[in-house]
Amino acid sequence: MSFISRYEYSLDTKGRLNIPAKFREVLLRDYDYNLVITTALDGYLDCYPRAVWSQLEEKFKSLPSSLKRFKRLYVSGAVECSLDKHGRVLLPPTLRHWAGLDQDCNNVVIVGNMDKMEFWSQERWSIEESETIESSADINALLDELGVVI
Repeated sequence: MSFISRYEYSLDTKGRLNIPAKFREVLLRDYDYNLVITTALDGYLDCYPRAVWSQLEEKFKSLPSSLKRFKRLYVSGAVECSLDKHGRVLLPPTLRHWAGLDQDCNNVVIVGNMDKMEFWSQERWSIEESETIESSADINALLDELGVVI
């Protein structure tokens, strides 16, 4: 099983985010509660189980030098953390700021994306949803080319 579905939660006053029970089940069964959270290019946060991040690190070592800026940004934004006994993760201020989860926006959309979770501000998620729907014809054509039927 992987991380699927989406949930909406609020950050508490200390910047802690409750991880959905279904996602905690995946972590407990397939990994552990050690996570790596980093700055995704589209203004949200990627959250990987530590074991998945370790595999990604190996792939990053062989990236061409033309991607050094991406690698630098993605890796330098990464923070190792773990769930507390209440199933929450503390998002450091720098990560909250990157994802638009500052004091004015505490609603977080937690998106399951198979081997990782994504943390989006409600506002940015709404934009992402709209842009994806607007691109549906192009997306369907590409999926057809790849032989993916949904």
